[in-house]
Amino acid sequence: MAVKPTARLKKRYVKFSLKGDFTQEELSRALYKYSLRFFGEYGLSFRTLKLIEFDGKEGIILTDRKGANDVLGMLALIDSLDGKPARLIASLTSGTLASMKRKSSIGPSA
Repeated sequence: MAVKPTARLKKRYVKFSLKGDFTQEELSRALYKYSLRFFGEYGLSFRTLKLIEFDGKEGIILTDRKGANDVLGMLALIDSLDGKPARLIASLTSGTLASMKRKSSIGPSA
């Protein structure tokens, strides 16, 4: 049985830059631990949070549409992860990866 369109997860992708030294695995685990501490077990059960891509300095997080603002707020408050100094700066939010890549390639005109 297929999932009805109204029951599907409405996704949002958040592009961020990281000031800190982490591997993809370390960042993924640290984000999970921080979000668990920030939202609590009950609050995290209502949110989707998954690290999709990370290249060492920039990455993309998948979240749900309803909790996107909460996740952006959480990212803004991060000052350290697993005892290491870290700063995540969200730069772009999009509904699809294709439009995110298109928007990020445009950049500011100077």
